[in-house]
Amino acid sequence: MVKFIPVRYQSFNYPEDFEPQPKIQEVTCNLGTENLDRTTCLDFLSLHTDPSIVWDKWPKKKEKIRHSVILSDFKSIFDNFKKAIDSKKNCVSMLWLNEQWSKEFAGFLVKLTEGKGIKHNRIKVIEIHSPFDTYCKDLKTFLERYLVFEKEILKSFPAADIVIENQYTHKGKQRFGNFLLSDKDHIIELSKLISGHESKPRIRIVLDIPQLFSTYYGNRLLVKSEIEKFLTPLKEYRHFISSTHIWGYDINKERGAHGADFKTWFNNDEDLKKCFLEEIRNLFDDGKKRYFVPEVSGTANVRSIVNDLIGAGFKFVDPE
Repeated sequence: MVKFIPVRYQSFNYPEDFEPQPKIQEVTCNLGTENLDRTTCLDFLSLHTDPSIVWDKWPKKKEKIRHSVILSDFKSIFDNFKKAIDSKKNCVSMLWLNEQWSKEFAGFLVKLTEGKGIKHNRIKVIEIHSPFDTYCKDLKTFLERYLVFEKEILKSFPAADIVIENQYTHKGKQRFGNFLLSDKDHIIELSKLISGHESKPRIRIVLDIPQLFSTYYGNRLLVKSEIEKFLTPLKEYRHFISSTHIWGYDINKERGAHGADFKTWFNNDEDLKKCFLEEIRNLFDDGKKRYFVPEVSGTANVRSIVNDLIGAGFKFVDPE
């Protein structure tokens, strides 16, 4: 049986009669963030450390980062981020540059949460992101740098689950490089590195299923042959996947990511939707609890996706 632990994404609610209601709230912890939103909503928090993109057309945001009280305490992060900002171009926060950066990143998250008065035992999940190959050459190098972060962050949040998300390098981010964790081969490679490392790393994978499809097929309507057995190569390594993002893409909009339910994504084709749900069930049908984040805008879309999962036999459960 597939067992999902529901996580609330932003302020979008699950169905009113849904059981169990989420006990975990996802909150954004970007570099440059001075505060956390929605931190008092639920019992536990999932820190979503999405890398900040800073557009040159928003000079006020650049100035805010330059004068950040929190970031200025972490020289490696601040100097590299400021260097990118001062380039007079669109930039993105550079991740996993070296071991000092990793140590400071842990300190940044601790200071950010403590500044908001968040108790350490409320942090249930810490979600990190893949570096670009511009700053970190391969997954083996990333893992060694990550282990410095893990050692530091677990001093403050010893019970937290740490996960890394696969990402699709879409055209808007190609100027910064390619994500190291993007396709199925990358996921398998990282799983093997974790398994074989003598330190027994705690890190696991959050599988963003729509981004994985986009890595292979772009943002278009899929056909059944592309969906069938798409996730099968990952079954051998599914015990390294402890969380998933599931959402819909509105293929009729230029910026349609995270903006639709399955009905819209699959253009009202019930057969395609059924095939997609079957693929997810085949991958996760091992009785293990996994975090589920419906990373889609709009309460109506969240409720539609959740109801489709329930209708396909997925079970929702409380966290441990």
